Amino acid sequence: MESVFNLFAENPEDRAAFELNLPAEPLLIYADKDHIIRVLNNLIKNALQAIPDERQGKIQVSLSANGERALLQVADNGIGIPLEMQEKVFQPNFTTKSSGTGLGLAMSKSIVEAAGGSIWLESRVSEGTSFFVELPKITD
Repeated sequence: MESVFNLFAENPEDRAAFELNLPAEPLLIYADKDHIIRVLNNLIKNALQAIPDERQGKIQVSLSANGERALLQVADNGIGIPLEMQEKVFQPNFTTKSSGTGLGLAMSKSIVEAAGGSIWLESRVSEGTSFFVELPKITD
C-alpha cells in the first residue's frame, strides 16, 4: 500500500496534497499482490480525477485493523457522487468521465470479492468521496 501511495504522492504533476495513515504494526492480508495494487491504483486515480481544476486536491489513504479484517480507505475532496449514481459505480461500463471504459471499479469489486472482502463508498456531492475496501487479515 505504501509503495502505491508513494508513486502518486511523489508525482509533481498531481495537484493534490496526499496523506497516508498506517497502523504502527503491519497488517497482512491473503490476496494477490498485483491485483490489490491494481485496486489501489484505480481508487487513487479516480480520487485525483474527481477533484475539480479550481480546487486544491486532498487525497487521504488510510489503513486500519477492524477486528479480523483490514480496512483501507481512499478519501478525496472532489465533486462527490450523487446518490442516484452511487449504486451504479460498480457496474461494468458505467462512467461519469469523458474518457475511460468504466471498468475500473467493476474490476476492483471483482478482485476484492474474490479475496473474500467487500468494497463500498460514502459520498457527499461537492464535498468528496471515500471508498472503503475491507479484506480478511492473516492472523498469527
